[in-house]
Amino acid sequence: MKRFFILIVINLLFINSFAQADNKIVVVDSITHNAIEYASIIFTNVIGGTYSNNKGFILIPQNVEQIELSGIGYYSKKVALNKNIDTIFLLPQVYEISEAKVMPAKKRKSVELGYIKQNSTYHMIYKSGDEVAVHIPLTDSEDTYKLIKYIIMKSGTNIKYTTNINQRTLNIEDINNYLSIFKINFYRATENKEIGELINTEDIVFTSDVLRNKTKLDVNKYNIYMPDNGIFVAVEFVGKLNPKTDELIINIKEHIIPSIHVSWKIKNSIVYEKRKFLNSANNWQRVDKNNEFVKNIKLLNKELEADSFYTPLISIVLE
Repeated sequence: MKRFFILIVINLLFINSFAQADNKIVVVDSITHNAIEYASIIFTNVIGGTYSNNKGFILIPQNVEQIELSGIGYYSKKVALNKNIDTIFLLPQVYEISEAKVMPAKKRKSVELGYIKQNSTYHMIYKSGDEVAVHIPLTDSEDTYKLIKYIIMKSGTNIKYTTNINQRTLNIEDINNYLSIFKINFYRATENKEIGELINTEDIVFTSDVLRNKTKLDVNKYNIYMPDNGIFVAVEFVGKLNPKTDELIINIKEHIIPSIHVSWKIKNSIVYEKRKFLNSANNWQRVDKNNEFVKNIKLLNKELEADSFYTPLISIVLE
């Protein structure tokens, strides 16, 4: 009986030590003290990162000594961690809104620009912290300032589940209840067709339950206008959220939907990607014929032309 009691105590101590393996910190607005959802956190002394969940909480591994936090609408902040930190405050950023071009009141037809009408030849798979952006040029020069009403993308909605997430075993039934979280970001294109400044001043977050084979996302309320040099539309992959517990799973071994349909037939498209949890520099990389992903695909498919590279099938609807 005594031996059985000792085993129970040892097990409880082990469970308690495992539960304390991560530091739990909440990220809040420094003025309103409201929790900041899906803020991005990069580990600066080790490779990796995470996001806050829908309640603003983040779990930081014990080996992380410093983090850099950022969120759309807030100034970035580096924090050296210690045992006494349980709350981190981010200062809201004040944006200078560019002067809008006022047009006479008239009913205008919607214009669709982009690649959604192309046939897909592959699905691109991404993980937490990844972001892919495709340039959509402006073709209608009569009216430069047009409101972006919708994003349309071809996306895979089938999930290949794993029973081992973050080195923890989960039942398949539990994983079925998880939602993938992703963001839509808009970047101004420079004259050289490189990625410029971020346009949206707040997070545009969607969950995977809205996904279809052809998904139409309403972004009308964010007041995003088409710039002169075109726009980069980006999908940022956050993680999987358990809606029952608000647990956010980051850096899972399997991909996060949506898996983006891509084409290898479109010429002269401009695509960038960022892997901020795998690359401490957190830089955009142009996806061209020298990209490792492109090289690997060409090895598998000899039919691809020498200058082929993938184009995410994403379009925008303007008004």
